[in-house]
Amino acid sequence: MVEKMAMVIEEVKKVVESGVTYALIAKESEISSAALSQYIKGTYQGDNQAVTNKIAIWLENYARSRAIKCAPKFVETATSKRIFSALEYAKLAGCFVVIYGNSGVGKTGALREYAKRPNTWLVTARPSSAKLLEFLYDIACALDLEFMPKRSGTLSGAIQRKLRDIKGLLMIDEADHLPYEVLEEIRLIQEITGVGIVLCGNHQIYAKLSGNGSRSTDFARLFSRVAKKVSILQTTPADIDALTTAWGITTQRERELLQTLGKKPGALRGITTTLSLASLLADSANMAINEKHIIAAIKDLEGV
Repeated sequence: MVEKMAMVIEEVKKVVESGVTYALIAKESEISSAALSQYIKGTYQGDNQAVTNKIAIWLENYARSRAIKCAPKFVETATSKRIFSALEYAKLAGCFVVIYGNSGVGKTGALREYAKRPNTWLVTARPSSAKLLEFLYDIACALDLEFMPKRSGTLSGAIQRKLRDIKGLLMIDEADHLPYEVLEEIRLIQEITGVGIVLCGNHQIYAKLSGNGSRSTDFARLFSRVAKKVSILQTTPADIDALTTAWGITTQRERELLQTLGKKPGALRGITTTLSLASLLADSANMAINEKHIIAAIKDLEGV
């Protein structure tokens, strides 16, 4: 018991040196921070064997998670380059751009990656924050405004003062959740400040901006401000190739299988989910991901 405890303490110290915090270890192993601290120091007066067993299990899971191939955080594809080009245009020209299309083709991933650049902010619209005041508050939070009044007109004015005369870009994902009232306020913010604004979502956002075919003057005023429209209907074979290469899939049969999978709804998101499960199956067998693991993952995810 003493020897195992010493080994566990030594392993924990190594993990902490690599950047993991004691607080995280305590939380994930279901041990209080105080108990873990005392345990590491050798002064814990409680059940040392129970703590040793819990931390040993955590260390085993941690080592396993490190060994499993993780999904790439971002993969540059032909589609993401196309999205980046539209975002750059909106930012430099200070205009309105709409990016719309099917789910799972990489729109959100591209926006999140681009949001790492200076003077670029990403806000995700939600049904719960689709009303004007709530959404303006979300924008204010993204801009790190210190002054956040509780009246929509005053809050919009504060946002405008922050954005005025800045060569910046405000990106709004899931914009199809927003009603006309909010879209009109966003239009005014863009016109007053000259900041670039991108609305991204499914086909509904384009339908809303165009008034669903309506000839209403209000919708025409909104739609006429859109300088560029980018439609992304499906994932390209080149996109799928880029993703599979990033995962380290090089053999022809596996790549063909993933090309077929990429034609289904969800596209890149579905491939990533499938390969994440396939990597677990491969790891448990101490093997690299192959066709067998991918097929098994597909069947498991589809409930076959």
